[in-house]
Amino acid sequence: MGRRRKIAGVTVLAVVLAGVGAAAAGTSDTCGMAQTPSLGQRAQAGWERVERQLSGEEGETETAGMPAICAAHFELAERAGAGATGPADYLTTKFSSGKDIGLDQVQQARTQAAKIPDDPGKKAWSYVGPSNIGGRIVGLVVDPTRPDTVYIAASGGGVWRSTDASKTFTPVWPADQNQTMGALDRGPDGTLWAGTGEANPPGGGLTFFGDGIYSSADGGKTWHNRGLRDSAAIGRIAVDPKNPRRIFAAASGSPYKPVSQRGLYRSEDGGHSWQQVLAPPNDTTGAVDVVIDPTNPQRMLAALWDHHRTAAVRTYGGVGSGLFRSDDGGTTWKRLDNVTKLSDGDASGLTSDASLGRIGIGVAPSHPDRVYVVTGTQYGADKGFYVSDDFGTTFTAGGKAGGRSGYEWWFAKIWVDPANPDHLFSADLNMRASTDGGQTWTSLSGLHADQHALAYDPNVPGRLYVGNDGGVYRSDQNGATKTFVHSEVEPFNQSYHLAVAQDDPNRLATGLQDNGSVRSWTAATPPGDLTQFNAFGGGDGHWVLIDPKDHNTYYECLQQGTCHGHQDVDGKETSWNFGTRHSERITTDAPMAFDPNDPSIVYFGGNVLDRSTDQARTFTAISPAGDADLAGGPPSEASDPVYANSYHTISAIGVAGDSKTLYVGTDNGLLWRTDDLGAHWTKLTGVPERWVNAVVVDPRQQDHVWVALSGFREGSAAASVFETRDGGRSWTDASGNLPNAPVEMLSYDPVRSRLYAATDFGAFTMRSGQKHWTRIARGLPQTSILDIKVSGDGSTVYAATFGRSIWKAPAPK
Repeated sequence: MGRRRKIAGVTVLAVVLAGVGAAAAGTSDTCGMAQTPSLGQRAQAGWERVERQLSGEEGETETAGMPAICAAHFELAERAGAGATGPADYLTTKFSSGKDIGLDQVQQARTQAAKIPDDPGKKAWSYVGPSNIGGRIVGLVVDPTRPDTVYIAASGGGVWRSTDASKTFTPVWPADQNQTMGALDRGPDGTLWAGTGEANPPGGGLTFFGDGIYSSADGGKTWHNRGLRDSAAIGRIAVDPKNPRRIFAAASGSPYKPVSQRGLYRSEDGGHSWQQVLAPPNDTTGAVDVVIDPTNPQRMLAALWDHHRTAAVRTYGGVGSGLFRSDDGGTTWKRLDNVTKLSDGDASGLTSDASLGRIGIGVAPSHPDRVYVVTGTQYGADKGFYVSDDFGTTFTAGGKAGGRSGYEWWFAKIWVDPANPDHLFSADLNMRASTDGGQTWTSLSGLHADQHALAYDPNVPGRLYVGNDGGVYRSDQNGATKTFVHSEVEPFNQSYHLAVAQDDPNRLATGLQDNGSVRSWTAATPPGDLTQFNAFGGGDGHWVLIDPKDHNTYYECLQQGTCHGHQDVDGKETSWNFGTRHSERITTDAPMAFDPNDPSIVYFGGNVLDRSTDQARTFTAISPAGDADLAGGPPSEASDPVYANSYHTISAIGVAGDSKTLYVGTDNGLLWRTDDLGAHWTKLTGVPERWVNAVVVDPRQQDHVWVALSGFREGSAAASVFETRDGGRSWTDASGNLPNAPVEMLSYDPVRSRLYAATDFGAFTMRSGQKHWTRIARGLPQTSILDIKVSGDGSTVYAATFGRSIWKAPAPK
């Protein structure tokens, strides 16, 4: 999750881009995890420190063993003013490319991709890694009939099972089904229920809609779609604890446009049919939470959430949001808004109001009349925390449950200890815990950031599991601080970008959502077990580069252009901050690129293109600034303050083999060329103005270029790959039979004259000059592929997926 607050505009940005100062120089482990503490501990140490500063809390911060540069990376990422973004929000804007997306468009693209033929040779993808880091968990259930057995739902990675108390996980979800998950539950008869489509708003990109709810009666061996195909996302599933054929599903819908299945649905025949039992009041509202009284399943609580967004503005609250109660098994509902004492700063409580955002519900299993509710505002800030001792008839204010992260639309969940109604947990940046019924709160140490799931093991007193953006954790001491153990095998990472050393196909680096930048080697040891990666950068890892002439020199960026160079010498790692750059706006996924002849020359793109000739230690601006910049100046439309200075920036850089011809694309669809290292720029036309994901230049011919575009379009506007052989004077559609969907990345192998494309619906290849694409290999899970690379000898293709880690396949001949 990329969390940054706007505090001082461009002045703060200049500080970030200039680096963190003297502490960054010299030799250090630089956020590595070759030794203890673990990656999760190191990352968490930085986030905990930031969280305490923002919330005003005091207390011990777990920073043992964390180099100062790493903590500084995290603080700067949090506090950088220009270009603040919420969790992965730029993906939402990127995938849509400024136009709303419909479920019909996604399904059409999936159908089109399925028709693309295999490349000859019957090749298969194989898993690479990493397996030791983990990714976002959105659902977690314990099997009470099998010791140490737990199931989890990974955001873009399907459903997984552990039979050793979360030490290792194996997939129990078909690779060829939609991997985007939203919720998971288990019925009293052992049936698993999985809802597809993540209800956390940006959550890795809103194009990753679900296709309904699934059930498995055999522990995940087989799954059956049970309907609600037009729900887009499922926020929560609840199965009647006494009647396994009665299931409730909170259908959240899409924030982009109305869908036909929103609200709370009930099935009384094991999922064969569904009835909407709690209808939303408008077409921007869906259900997000539902809880059943475990002692009296006729009593239930449900939350509706009014939320919508455009490409520029998100409104995650509204008059449709509300808390509701049923006393007859979900047939009739009554709104609950009798708050006798309001939380500080909350003027409207639970009443229908434009400021009421996401609502999370917790019921105490040992005392079901005890209900806890946490709410956010329409912008994500904590709104209120309320406690009831009469199952919601009346509420009164408790303490401040949230940690003031400002992202209740990303969290807003409550869990209660089944043995103690006063012991509860609230999801936030850090896990928040209370032992006095929510009157006072503390933040727990030992967990990765961003909490999303929690479940107790009924067979082991004091054992609970937690799922967050770093994977799965277990505590055998009732969730006490610093008692959490991280899973060891969880191959469901979300990769943004990938780098492959040109002289060693096992030397890999990737940037991960909320898990920093990680690598397959250390400063002292070469690549070995490729399932075991270690960290060398923090925050949300984005672009990574490995010097093609010296693999001991490499680079990484976290969100909004906080970037670092690294060099391994004699078993020691030295790092440095990128020098001062000259942009006022920088996107979350700011690009960087090498000169193909001299990799000490590094390019970086914000709204200005910067060039370094000393391995990114100093930079010179080589494109115009201000209103004359290559993106046409700042956006004219209104945008959320949280996302100020994040858009109208350079999104792709292509450097030609002559080392003086450059091409750049922007996130608002502009293309430019310079033949003299930026002294003069020419605007290129003939390509649709959509977010430019990639610009690839044939290293043997500077006028031969491909560009990849984002967005879902129809008809003649649907093309996402274009080619020029005359330096951009004219373009031809090279999309061929690719789906009408974003092409996330392109890679070109000049030896075999092959172009490779990473898309949200598969990885494909085409010979240069041909018109039809083929599928590279079989067996790649059906999740988005954000990057694709070819080994230096051209023999192996690597795909970085956003939910199932890195895979490889033999390259076509």
